[in-house]
Amino acid sequence: MAKKEMIPPRSPGNGGQSQARPAQPQSNAAAAMSTSVRNSALPKSSGAGRKQISHEQIAARAYEISQSGKGGSPEDNWLRAERELRGS
Repeated sequence: MAKKEMIPPRSPGNGGQSQARPAQPQSNAAAAMSTSVRNSALPKSSGAGRKQISHEQIAARAYEISQSGKGGSPEDNWLRAERELRGS
């Protein structure tokens, strides 16, 4: 005979949901701790290093991907072709 799991009864006062806890004040040590995360925005690139790829080049590569049998939807093939041609 299989053993049944016991489910604890719900409390009628809160609809079976846990109650929110009050926020704990942060200690000074935690507030003073710094991280190595960069909080400033990344500098905008001028686009000079980005390859210029034509619509025809992307279409041709997307077609090759679709014909290889390893492609996905037409949109997936297009996005994959863009990534491959831009080298990203």
